Parts: sequence; structure tokens; C-alpha cells
Amino acid sequence: MGLYHESKVMWSILLVLLQYVVSEEVMQLRMPGVTIPHNDTYYHMQTELSDTIYITGYRAAAESGTVHHMLLYGCRSVKSRGTKVWIGGASCEEEPKILWSWALDAPEFDMPVNVSMEVGNTDIKYLVMELHYKVVQPETHKDTSGVDILFSKEQTKYQAGIYLFMAEDGTFPPKKKDIHLDLACNYTSPAINVFAYRTHAHNYATLISGYRERNYTWSLIGARDPRKTEMFVRLEVVLDVKPADTLYARCEYDTTETEKTIVIGNTHHDEMCNLYLMYYIDSDKINSVKGLCTNQQEFIVPNEEDGEWYDDYISNKLLVFVLVCVCVLFIGLPVLYCCKSCLCPRKSYYKRPNDGFEKLFTPEEDDEEDEILYKSYKHSY
Repeated sequence: MGLYHESKVMWSILLVLLQYVVSEEVMQLRMPGVTIPHNDTYYHMQTELSDTIYITGYRAAAESGTVHHMLLYGCRSVKSRGTKVWIGGASCEEEPKILWSWALDAPEFDMPVNVSMEVGNTDIKYLVMELHYKVVQPETHKDTSGVDILFSKEQTKYQAGIYLFMAEDGTFPPKKKDIHLDLACNYTSPAINVFAYRTHAHNYATLISGYRERNYTWSLIGARDPRKTEMFVRLEVVLDVKPADTLYARCEYDTTETEKTIVIGNTHHDEMCNLYLMYYIDSDKINSVKGLCTNQQEFIVPNEEDGEWYDDYISNKLLVFVLVCVCVLFIGLPVLYCCKSCLCPRKSYYKRPNDGFEKLFTPEEDDEEDEILYKSYKHSY
């Protein structure tokens, strides 16, 4: 009976997996044999979607020796150009939505179970693929780079999205080792769950880091050298981001090997500061997330010691309360007592038997005779 039950469970699992694999399809997007006329050529290619699909993974079909980076945008509408492929210009007629990015021969990427990116609905009717070609190629070279998109027609419980940190300007002097550029934004959208991140920069960036700050508690989202393979790195533990949290990104640079000033820009001679956070959220809330941070603001990361980061670093609130109480007890009260003694001396009144009138009695000032007279008078009375 036990073996039968175990076999039945195993076959059920295999059936579900088989059904998942069979239901997954592939959409191939390829450049139609384009030439690369000059350095830093940006090509775009649009694909109109007729049906709603749910993207579950990406497989790049490109090499870093030819393609510097590749981006896939989701667009509500695109500008009418009379062609599906063009050089330069905007990707979308309205604000684009980043779906995926790739560089430096990054490996394939798959969504977590029950997570996908919904496209083909009223919000994303077009896919626009952007390819940045770093170096001019001979006229005989016809490039067909692109991406294979894995998708299903079955809706998932969660939808995935991208939260992007992007620096729009910046200047870095030559011969400097420790330079950084910071971005910081208050998160105001519905709660999301970050499960992967990706860094992107050019020649001089050495480290890109991301953080979440909640109630003075800092947590490291991820940190990576952007000169390595620019893949989406899965988090070991999914990190939630809630309204009122603050998100930070820092890009660090080393310009000791150059004689010229480096600026933020689009060419491979310039620099960039991009951090992509991939998250999932309930399907009905995905369109409520504002996924772009461009606010450049300096910040200090607490508890940074020799490059080691500590999650939930903050000073314990109870400890802070105790320290405040100690300060009040040992500093505030003595100061208050001294001030009171100086400004408001203790006073009392009594009647002398021999003069019949009230006299102000201040023990610190009156002599011993007054004390004796007062006690004698009180005893006889």
C-alpha cells in the first residue's frame, strides 16, 4: 500500500512537470541581418503581440564580442516609422517598461515557479528589443543577434517586474580610486518581493550595491562587480519591499588608469550606473508599481567594516531608551537641582517671641541664635 501510494504521488509530480514543459513555447526575436555602421550603434526592433502570453524565461542569442548589451522593453504603443527596425530613437512612444536585460555573455534566466511576465494585454502590446553594438563591423557582417523568449498561455499567480536604479548624470575626475555615485528613493508602491538583481556599468565601475532601509534597519539586497558576467543573480532569501521603505544604490569607480574626466553617458567611452531589481507581486497589482529611481542623493551605509556588511544593523531601540534615561538621571537631574538651588532657595517663616512680627527665615543665612529662639518659641507655645 505504501509503495503504491508513493508511486502514485511520483507519477502525479511527473505529470505536472510534463504538462508544464509541454505547455511552454518559444518566441524567437532576431535582428534581420543588420550592418553595424559605426561604434556605439543602437538598434531597435519592434514586435506586435496579438495574444496575451506569460513569459517564464529568456535565452540570449548573442555574443559579447559583438553586442555590448541587450534590453527588452514592453510598450503600450510605438511611434509609426514605416519599419520594424531602426537605429537610435526612443523604444516606446510612452514610458517603456523594462522586461529583461543582458550583457557580457550572461546565462539563461528562468522565473520562479508560478511567476511570469504578462504581455500582449492592454498595457504591453509591443515588444521592443534594443541592441547596443559597441564596435563598428565590416559591411559583410550581417548580425542576427536576439533572444529566445520562453512563455506559456496559462496565467500565473504572480507577475514579475523590474525596479531600475539609473543615474542620468555624473562626472568622475581622473586618477581617483575611491569614487562613488549614490541613488536613493522612497518606495511608495504596493509591496513587492525582490528575488534577483543585476548590475550594469562600463569600464571604470568596480562595485554596484543595493540596499533596503526600513525603520532605520538596513539590509543588503546585493552587491556585484559589473565587470563580471552581467547576469540576474538570484537572492538566497526573497526580500520584501513595502511602502515607506527607502531603496538605495551605490556605484563605485576607479579612474586611476585614465587621464581624462569620465561622465555618465550612452557610449562605451562613458560610464553608467544601473541596478536592476527583479521582483514579483500579485498579478492584479503589477501595473501599480512605479519601477524607476533616478534621484541622486548621497547616503552613508551604517556598520561598514572592512567591506563586510551587516543586515539589520540598527541601534537597539531599548538600548537607546536606556541611554536616554541614564543621561537624564545622572546629568539632567543634578543640573536641574543646581539651577533650582540658585534660583529658588528654600524659605520658611516663623514669629520671634520678642519682636512680634514675621521674619523671613532662610537656614543658610540666619545664625544659630535664630534657630535656638525658634525652637524655644515653638516648645513654649
